[in-house]
Amino acid sequence: MIWNIPHPIQPTRFAAVHILVAGVFLCAACSWWGDERHAIRARLDAFEERVNASAPEGIGSVTRTVEIGQYFTEDVSVDLGDGTAPIAGREMLMGIAARLQARTSEFRLDFADVNVQLAPGGESAEVDLTAQFIRRAAGSRQSMDAREFKLTMRREEGEWRIAQVVAVETLK
Repeated sequence: MIWNIPHPIQPTRFAAVHILVAGVFLCAACSWWGDERHAIRARLDAFEERVNASAPEGIGSVTRTVEIGQYFTEDVSVDLGDGTAPIAGREMLMGIAARLQARTSEFRLDFADVNVQLAPGGESAEVDLTAQFIRRAAGSRQSMDAREFKLTMRREEGEWRIAQVVAVETLK
């Protein structure tokens, strides 16, 4: 069998290009899957999904409150800005969430413009995001309120948890 190879370097160049492309793909895939920023975004997506799930009655509401609480550190602090008292600790936050479930079930939470900056060492991160609260209304007209927040997240027990929430004052 005779190979019709115009130049002896051509198969080597062809193989090198394929190896280079495969290497670039592998590096990109590994950095995406191992990227902690992706893990933080996934954790925030899971929180959003848990908050937006329909509010159960009775013992189910207690279970839901505990599940939501697992997204926060024990010493979480929440500062919603002027006119509100700061919320200190997961227990207090869970108590407030339990009391507000009936009223907040009218709204859907969506996170937009999520920007994650990992701290050196990779055990904490600063997250800037916009929280959109969209009223679940029957019909075509929906109302929406949006606020910007700065979150500090920490990795605890292998999970990213929210350690601090601060409302960002914007132009009115």
